Amino acid sequence: MDNVWDEINKIVENYKVQNHLSGTLLVSQDGKVLFEKAYGKANMQFGVENTLEMKFFIASVTKMFIAAAAIKLHEESSINLHAHPGIYIDTLKHVHHKITLHHLISHTSGLYDIYAIPNIRYEMSKLNNEKGDFLNYLSNQEQLFVPGVGWKYNSTGFIIMGYILEAVTGKPFETLLNEIFFNPLNMKSTGLHNPRQIVVNRAYGYTIENGEFRNADYDKLVEIEAPGELYSTVRDLNIWCEAILNETILSRASGDIMFTPYASVDFDPKFKYGYGWFLGENFRWIPGGSPGYKADVWQFPEKKVNIIMLWNYEKVNSYVLFERIRNLLNL
Repeated sequence: MDNVWDEINKIVENYKVQNHLSGTLLVSQDGKVLFEKAYGKANMQFGVENTLEMKFFIASVTKMFIAAAAIKLHEESSINLHAHPGIYIDTLKHVHHKITLHHLISHTSGLYDIYAIPNIRYEMSKLNNEKGDFLNYLSNQEQLFVPGVGWKYNSTGFIIMGYILEAVTGKPFETLLNEIFFNPLNMKSTGLHNPRQIVVNRAYGYTIENGEFRNADYDKLVEIEAPGELYSTVRDLNIWCEAILNETILSRASGDIMFTPYASVDFDPKFKYGYGWFLGENFRWIPGGSPGYKADVWQFPEKKVNIIMLWNYEKVNSYVLFERIRNLLNL
């Protein structure tokens, strides 16, 4: 065990020789932590070091929780993943008649990605100032293709699913996730990310411009109150990953639903897509990124290995580190 820790540490230290590193990394196998370590500063202005208890914005890694909640409600017959969204919220009755909840969380809805809208910060500020309806705005996005005939990554579907989860349960998004996942698993350092709120031990996000470190911009949807994205820690996310492997938070049947390959992705033929996760040959992966932050979770179910990286410097190349750690562990 100690030898593995030393070898992973060497890999990361070698990467640091030529690259700035700021964040946390954890590797576990069979319920045992092989490696965990924090790097860089959580706050450069005050010289606060990152620690393993530091919370990071995980952006689209949130999608795995939305998908899991949808599956759980589906199994309880509170929703039907093969039903039209308009059944649950009247605002959604006009979306393409072939769209189902399944399409929303498998990136096969054909809806335009909210983050790809030109001048999105201005659009959201305008919508907010005019007290517009964000869900209505989402539901009126361009339809790129007939639902189910293609795959295109978009956050629109997952945000809409968040609204549906709230409507069906009558509970705010964060409350629902706390009740069904975070409280039972004792994930005390995971919650709804709002950069304007004070969150103890949350790392600031950084970027670099013209060779100088800068405070990164807020997420492009910061103006909007909606079922949002989360912050977490590597240790909390490892608890979640272990719960998936051990089938303690989702049943085996739920796991089968989540990790069934529903479509081929458009950027790499090696990957398929389930619900919230990219599916490789022997592993699954979920990434997240936002100005100043980068998050990646890899899981090898047969070897029961989790590799979790949370960074508060957006230019860290997680994939180089992942491949080197993967080769070391013969995954």
